[in-house]
Amino acid sequence: MQEHDGSRGRIRLDVSFDGIREAGGVPPDPNASVGSRQIVEITNFDLAVYSKTGATELGQLTTQTLFSGFGGPCETAPNPDIGDPVVRWDSLAHRWILNQFALDQAGGPNLLCVAVSSSEDATGAYYRYAFGYQHFIDHPKVSVWPDAYYAAFTAGAFPETCAWDRSRMLRGADADQQCYIVPTPTIPLPSDLDGPTPPPQGEPNLLIALNPAYNSLQYWRFHVDWADQTRTAVTGPEELPVAPYTPACMSTDPTRCVPQAGTTQQLDSLSYSAMYRLAYRNFGDHESLVVNHAVDAPGGVGVRWYELRLDHGRPVVHQQSTYAPGSTYRWMASAAQDRNGDIALGYSTSNSQARPSISVTGRLADDPLNAMTFRETTVWTGTGSQTGSNRWGDYTSMAIDPEDDCTFWYTNQYQAVDGTGNWNTRIASFHLSG
Repeated sequence: MQEHDGSRGRIRLDVSFDGIREAGGVPPDPNASVGSRQIVEITNFDLAVYSKTGATELGQLTTQTLFSGFGGPCETAPNPDIGDPVVRWDSLAHRWILNQFALDQAGGPNLLCVAVSSSEDATGAYYRYAFGYQHFIDHPKVSVWPDAYYAAFTAGAFPETCAWDRSRMLRGADADQQCYIVPTPTIPLPSDLDGPTPPPQGEPNLLIALNPAYNSLQYWRFHVDWADQTRTAVTGPEELPVAPYTPACMSTDPTRCVPQAGTTQQLDSLSYSAMYRLAYRNFGDHESLVVNHAVDAPGGVGVRWYELRLDHGRPVVHQQSTYAPGSTYRWMASAAQDRNGDIALGYSTSNSQARPSISVTGRLADDPLNAMTFRETTVWTGTGSQTGSNRWGDYTSMAIDPEDDCTFWYTNQYQAVDGTGNWNTRIASFHLSG
């Protein structure tokens, strides 16, 4: 099913400002999270802390600044041996968690370097950890859950998922991890808590991945037991049927798919992966998750989005649709829900007549199912195309402000002029309902 522009009019932006910018490297992989009074943005190269009005409180600094004095590759590995960072606000503990990989070219272990703030102040002190892995690490995604911080990433022939001991990390104690292979060719996303209400006691973390059959999602449930590892279990895969789809540009080349004005260089659609985040929220009377990925649509590429609900701990499709109004390319999306159940969707747009730009849409909780009912709103119009690389990025991020639990903050990238590695990021906030 495919939807078109809705009838509620355009979204009014509240705050919009430029974030981290770079001259030299691609892709940026921009993402940001929002805390009680600050915004933390992180990219493959740098991090920064902002106030909610856009004032810079810290940075722009290299991501390795977090690991100064820590030693080893977390502190010393050069680009491109560090990257794919994620920042999350732990809404239960009021802390920040940031991570990036660090690859050791000297034959040592590959690491995920993790920093957990000791307070809600993102400019303060951090507890720092390095978790080691045998294989090359790529595309790691980290999520917040009550019993652990969960991570999933590529590692060898199949992805790997790990639980890190959150309770010990929050107090700076030595922390273990428990890891398991997930036998799927696509990268899963762990469920990531939004809002102040935790999931029911003992509920496993849900992992979702695309099924190569293109007519279902695969899922696993990860229950960790820190007292007795023999009771830890990762069960799955199980299949969740969805409306059939074709991943973006699979008939040609999904890594060179998205056209841009003024250049023959085409960009990677990332259609082989579910897109960050698998955002979870407990509403009390139901539990809901939203996730998306890029699919073929008439005249271009669209965003297939889902709202899933848990039935006795297992996901069912509550609503789904492909957002693709008009003949353009929409990809690199991220979705989240506010405390009312409204859903916001942010993404990149481009076509052969327009340079890559940033847009958002959304729907209210009581709107008719299976449709984004707000008209597409442009957050920022790009005036440059990326001319020397197909790697536009691996993810963007939609976050929720914990102070009111209904302000969305979206982070993505654009270019002011044609070139490679000369990108800017943009951070913008908006509401869908009062």
